[in-house]
Amino acid sequence: MSEPSPFLYEHAEESPGLQLWKLTKLWQNGAVTALQPFGLTQTQYAILASLRWFEEHDLQPTQRHLGDHANIDKMTLSKAIRRLEAAGLVTRRGASHDARATEIGFTARGRRTIAKAVVAVESADETFFAGLDPDRLQTRLRLTSELIGQQAVSDPAPASRT
Repeated sequence: MSEPSPFLYEHAEESPGLQLWKLTKLWQNGAVTALQPFGLTQTQYAILASLRWFEEHDLQPTQRHLGDHANIDKMTLSKAIRRLEAAGLVTRRGASHDARATEIGFTARGRRTIAKAVVAVESADETFFAGLDPDRLQTRLRLTSELIGQQAVSDPAPASRT
């Protein structure tokens, strides 16, 4: 007598988690390819893109705010920012508004790099999602935002991202 299956679904393709995993891996492959010319990891890109977004929207570019925005845990964020600083893309300095906070800023090289990297990643995104008509893409965005919002409420601590 065999033991009962622990799986909820008869067919693996029916699992929303497996489908999300496959979709994420496919998207990540495109992002990695887009970022290769810039020598950036996805985590580093998320930090730099968030920093650029913060600058454009007059938000405080503290290390903590960047981590919260990109959903990167403190340890991973700190290591990635140190690498970005060593690569000459960002600077760190004490925040004027809070002695405990660290503000992140671009170097001239970092600003040029992220401007080009954003164009490359957004182009890869457009290619990846080109198979969805605009209405379906908006539905996907709405559903994804709902799921992210639900998870943020139930688990406010960001997960580790490398």
